[in-house]
Amino acid sequence: MLTISKEFTFDAAHRLYRPDLNESQNRDLYGKCSTLHGHTYRLQVTVSGEIDAGGMILHFSDLKQLVRDKIISRYDHALLNDLEEYRDFPTTAENMVRCIFDALQPDLYQANVVLESVKLYETPTSWATITKDA
Repeated sequence: MLTISKEFTFDAAHRLYRPDLNESQNRDLYGKCSTLHGHTYRLQVTVSGEIDAGGMILHFSDLKQLVRDKIISRYDHALLNDLEEYRDFPTTAENMVRCIFDALQPDLYQANVVLESVKLYETPTSWATITKDA
């Protein structure tokens, strides 16, 4: 299988908490991440598909524009907890990759491109990945 990938960065703030728990319970569950803090996230999006007449699966510029429109424009310099998709669950890297995957998949499908995976680095040594088979 042939794939292409594009990487993005964005800065955002969040706190890990569950509204059904009090501050002490949230601190016990999430540690220091239960307080407001920020990250410089790295996002990698990988797609596959048939090579077109131009020799490409998808123009990198088209992938860049889609991710900027659907994700970066909303997430960059945002308080992630305020975004609609995170109203019902914590802004963990695991939940974030699932939401990002779900936001990108329909547009890529319409372009006859398969979204293979989304990888989100919260720090240089900590990340979550979701694949199309998840």
